[in-house]
Parts: sequence; C-alpha cells; structure tokens
Amino acid sequence: MQRLFCLATAIAHAHFNLVLPVSIEQAKPLEMGEIYNIPQGVCEVTDTGYKGNACAGSNYSLGKLIVNGSSSQQVQIKVNSAENNEVKFKPILPNGQQSISILLSTATTELYIGGELSITKSATEGNKSIQYTIEVNYQ
Repeated sequence: MQRLFCLATAIAHAHFNLVLPVSIEQAKPLEMGEIYNIPQGVCEVTDTGYKGNACAGSNYSLGKLIVNGSSSQQVQIKVNSAENNEVKFKPILPNGQQSISILLSTATTELYIGGELSITKSATEGNKSIQYTIEVNYQ
C-alpha cells in the first residue's frame, strides 16, 4: 500500500501600524487652593469653576497634562482616585469623568485636569499634597 502525502503552502500577511510610544507628563500641577479643614468638607475644581462647602475661594487652577504620541491616533486616558487618612481625592478629566478617549491632534496634545477633594477628618493645617496615577494607552 502506498501512502500519499501532500503539502500545501500559502503566503499570509500580518498588518500593523508603527506609532510613537505614548507618554503623559504633568506640565502644571492642579492647584486646589485654600480649603477649609472641616470633616466631610468637599471642594471641587473643574473647568466650570470652584465649588463646595470646603472651598475657601482663592488660588485655584486646573492642572495641565501633556500627552505625547503619534498624531491622529486615539488614546484612552484614565486617572485613579487616591486617599490617605485625612483626605480623599478624585481627579476629574474635561468630560467630568475619570476616563476619556481623545484623538491626538498633534504629536503633543494638552489636556486640563481638575479634581474633587473630600476631607475625611480634621488634620493638621498647612500645605499638603496627594499623589494620584494616570494611565494612557493607544486604543
């Protein structure tokens, strides 16, 4: 008995898009301004203003982020809340959320960021800061 083996080959393609590595940096920190040290106090800074029962009303400004990558590419940006034993902080993107999808208009795109600070308990007075993380990926 003879066995017959047949081998077939084909040429296939893999498609890809070469892009610059995407990165994000803080060009200007978010300045929440003067905040009253009251338990359960809340202060929010967004592109629509400054509001909340703990906002003292001075020296606030949006933060500025710079996103670098390939122009005309869609990126997803996510900001994560942070907290310590005195405050909770929720970063707020221009759409009012903690996640946004944007089209990079040029290789460098600016994005402004606000936030909401909640006082969980009275703390020592003075200058404070809190770190939060930002994630950015191509879609």
